[in-house]
Amino acid sequence: MKIMKKHISNLMLFLLGTVLFTACSADEGQEPGGDSTPKATVYTYTASGNYNPDNDCYIRVSANSATAEAYYLAELQSEKKARNMSDADYANYVVSNGKKLDKISGASIQDVYITDLHGEYAVSVVAVKGSTKTIQTIEFAGLDYKPFGKGTYSSEWFEDEWEVDVEYSEVGNRYRIANCWGEGLGFSVAVKGSSATVVPSKIENVDNHATYGPVAATDNGSSYDAATKTFTFAFKWTVAAGSFGVYNEYLTLQ
Repeated sequence: MKIMKKHISNLMLFLLGTVLFTACSADEGQEPGGDSTPKATVYTYTASGNYNPDNDCYIRVSANSATAEAYYLAELQSEKKARNMSDADYANYVVSNGKKLDKISGASIQDVYITDLHGEYAVSVVAVKGSTKTIQTIEFAGLDYKPFGKGTYSSEWFEDEWEVDVEYSEVGNRYRIANCWGEGLGFSVAVKGSSATVVPSKIENVDNHATYGPVAATDNGSSYDAATKTFTFAFKWTVAAGSFGVYNEYLTLQ
């Protein structure tokens, strides 16, 4: 862990009022089509808690009242494409080879975690009523990190620079510094042209202020310069009492 050198005079204090919002859709499971045809609508969420959002797919299946049962199957998109099946034939394949959703019967909801996916996956859900089947397929990119090489990390916040190990996933075109500021204190960054998106957008407990406690770093707009192989991370540094402002961090790939 690096030692913070900032003076308290740099801290901009403010009072925080926190309002918690629960985001949900009142229309989940109420898709057009009535109750004569079985339908299972698939919603995707970011896995959290003990799950790995890079490789664990979290879906919610919401079935209408006509749905007697439902099945799901996850397989690589390349494998699904190679089957060259119509939607009707693939729906039959999912029922025969997939897993049954044991909580789906009539108007019902079931959450599913599909873990340890590496690569570009197709996740299909089939709703069944007698001989009638409907299918919905979503895509999930399971990141597959491999060692990339070394990088030089320069920090305005810590007023220091050091060498880091960098990993890379071709799936998602994403780099990762798993131990940037210490063991387990790191992040990944997705690249699209000159734009760079830090994941997660907020990293907790990057540092500890002697007076104000844990310090978090939040992505405030980052970029990538392909010519110099350099990332610029504009992190906003905050504690519970307020913000220290934005200090840049840099990663240059070797």
